[in-house]
Amino acid sequence: MLFAGKIRQVADGVVRLGDELASVDMVRTSRGWVRVGAMPEIAKLARATRIASHYVVVRPGRLTEVGDGITGEEFICWSSINAAMFAGEYLGSPADLQILRQYLEPAVPYFFDEEQLHIVRRDWLETLYYPQPLDGGGVRRFGAVEIRVTGELVEIREGSTRLYRGGCSDPAEVARRVDEALARIPRDEKPADRLELLVVGSGNGHATNASSFLLRYADRRVWLDPSARPHETLGAVGVHWDDVTDVVISHIHEDHWGGLTACLARARRLHRKIRLYATRESLAALQLRLGDRVPDWAALVDFHAVAPGQRVRIGEADWEFRLNHHILPSGTLGLKVRLDGRCLGISGDTKYDEAILARLGHSELTAEWFADCHLVFHEVELARPWAVHSFFPEVEKLAQKIPGRLVVYHTAGNTKPLEMAQDGRWYPV
Repeated sequence: MLFAGKIRQVADGVVRLGDELASVDMVRTSRGWVRVGAMPEIAKLARATRIASHYVVVRPGRLTEVGDGITGEEFICWSSINAAMFAGEYLGSPADLQILRQYLEPAVPYFFDEEQLHIVRRDWLETLYYPQPLDGGGVRRFGAVEIRVTGELVEIREGSTRLYRGGCSDPAEVARRVDEALARIPRDEKPADRLELLVVGSGNGHATNASSFLLRYADRRVWLDPSARPHETLGAVGVHWDDVTDVVISHIHEDHWGGLTACLARARRLHRKIRLYATRESLAALQLRLGDRVPDWAALVDFHAVAPGQRVRIGEADWEFRLNHHILPSGTLGLKVRLDGRCLGISGDTKYDEAILARLGHSELTAEWFADCHLVFHEVELARPWAVHSFFPEVEKLAQKIPGRLVVYHTAGNTKPLEMAQDGRWYPV
């Protein structure tokens, strides 16, 4: 699985998170721990180490087929907010520090107001993100600790002792290993005779595999919210990455698109385009967040704009979208998919709360929107009624009001009596 065996000590005072394809190193110094780089899902691995980094070396964000060196930092920030912890001092060139700031800006500063009715901007980035530019020679010193960045090489010394020396993964070697992994997975080329959903992941940005679904019907294999390390997350549930025909992104929190940079890298190498469905607002935010890594966006993406209240045809099925109540100015989508008289509903990230929704007055956010669905997947929050997700008792109310089967996701823990989505399971609609 995604996190198994990916925390190990590789030298005295150096803990490596990841594997040969992508890794982040934690280096112990007398001034505290230094984290070298980032990668998709790094926050989960970092939390498991119980190591709090005081310094973070910002690495180049170039794409490989397992991701890039910047995606992942958003949930480091969210974890720091939740734990009321310092995220760290970020070290890098002025250009790299600005790129990271530009990556965090569209997502991290936004939350609900006290009544949970409106999206407001908070000053979190000003307290979480503390940039420390390297000098002209790529060096920063903290007492006896020296951190030096030369191109993709990072060296950390304390006095005359070298504590660490490391570089970035080679994209060509990553691609070779990904191809080897994919060669072991059977292809799925037979048209599907019904609409069904595969749970690629049922968790969130803080626990287990992030929520991600594959919808299969006719000749389409539509991936909703592509998860990190696609060759691995899809392979673990028996899907060959290259069988994906379309990608739908519900919103721009990175636990809902963490595999996109890997998909872009593969599209670039194989000289093909990703057929991508999202709102124009989400596309603009993604282009801003990934601009330095994806200057050739138009060559890699066949973009199809969707909008709340709109129905679009993806292959044989009709897709309908709504605007959810969530914490992004760029919007968050819920959706329904119809085929051959059957209907599937997926809530997307939303705050289903009947008292709040009564004040908002948006009928598409009520239980009635799912009335024609035979199967509904709905996100749930188990412990915190004040959170930005749908609190468990409210989802229980929803389950009583809709005729179809309701399955919950976007969590980890005991959801009984509600049925919890199972990773790797196919659900016929």
